[in-house]
Amino acid sequence: MKFWYQQPLTELADVVRTMLLIEGFSESAPTKVPLFTSGMPAFVCRTTMIEDKVSVELLLFGKSVPDDFWQVTPTSAIVAFFFKPFVLPALFDVAVTDLPVDGLDLGLWQPQKANALRTQLAYADATAAKLEVLTNLLCEQRIVNKKHGDIILYATDKMMQDSTPEVLAEILIHLGLTERTFQRIFKKYVGISPGHYRRICQFQLSFSRLRAKAFNALSDVAFDSGFADQSHFIRSFKEFTQTTPNDYLKSGLKKKK
Repeated sequence: MKFWYQQPLTELADVVRTMLLIEGFSESAPTKVPLFTSGMPAFVCRTTMIEDKVSVELLLFGKSVPDDFWQVTPTSAIVAFFFKPFVLPALFDVAVTDLPVDGLDLGLWQPQKANALRTQLAYADATAAKLEVLTNLLCEQRIVNKKHGDIILYATDKMMQDSTPEVLAEILIHLGLTERTFQRIFKKYVGISPGHYRRICQFQLSFSRLRAKAFNALSDVAFDSGFADQSHFIRSFKEFTQTTPNDYLKSGLKKKK
């Protein structure tokens, strides 16, 4: 077995983190495939020669690829695209709630397009040729669904940089969207409301500052993280951790019973 990583084309660099290619029929590699994919959305193609026919599996994974999917035979090959957070649902125009843990078969997404893709892949002898076919599909999807993809990319990045309550209004102005439209698009492709996502970002910022212990008082953490006051910070911290900041500093996070 042989495997290697590749960087995506420039046209896909804003949505694809990296690509992993595996050939079960190539000379053995001295190391095993690293299972680093937990939490990374992926589009995966696995081809296997069965007698004189090529079996083609095309799956979308919203969170991570199950470990057992990486098992390859001497007649199989895998091409996997790993995406940046939240972009895969918008790229394929699939609601995040429609992405099962065990993957969404592309045949259930768009049967006609999936069948055409399988035919191209079956006649693509080399792994490089398969990669080209799949890359062309993603470039096409990036163009077709660019509007919603750019909305999600901008909004999630913006809230990671600025998680104050005022940021939502700024996002609406920048995107030129009504609140209702923005809420609908965001909820479909991210799975939660923009307000909830913003509060998660704000909590993560405050949590990292608390863990660093680079403060004189809890009120410093609260104000530096954009909370209106210390009580708002404490309520948010307890919502996400089931403990208070003071208790966390004393004993850490306790496991839920």
